[in-house]
Amino acid sequence: MGMGSFAVGSFVIEYDDLKKICPEEIAAIEGEKFFNDIGWGTIGRWKCWDDPDQLKEEIEALYTNDKEDIDDILEEYVKIYDKHITNLFKAFHEKTDLVLYLDYYNEEDGGRYDNPGDKDGCIFSVGGMVQLTPAGEKFKDIISERKWTQFG
Repeated sequence: MGMGSFAVGSFVIEYDDLKKICPEEIAAIEGEKFFNDIGWGTIGRWKCWDDPDQLKEEIEALYTNDKEDIDDILEEYVKIYDKHITNLFKAFHEKTDLVLYLDYYNEEDGGRYDNPGDKDGCIFSVGGMVQLTPAGEKFKDIISERKWTQFG
């Protein structure tokens, strides 16, 4: 791992398994206008970075009708995609009692042994997989999980 790198970890559900649990919600996202061009990678980057410009810039590059106000169109597509993603998160929680969130993986910045389980750069991370033991519960305010890398 090179300088400036850090370890990252998450519980991850593979795309095919997520699609089995939430097929209608996945189909709604993938059936939306521009999805075939922007893909899961753009969606993952947008949601992970909490930066709607990631989505807007991709759609703006694809949009060809210059007779309309592009800023309003871009805002509308952020709302449309955000609604679909919220529906996916809700459906996943209802069906699993777990929390789904999106992360992003850039293969060029990763390592050769990485296996983040991404779909075109979008990682489907899952929260709610770990529960403290009774002993851990007693000390949860002074003991925390941390991750780091070291050389050697």
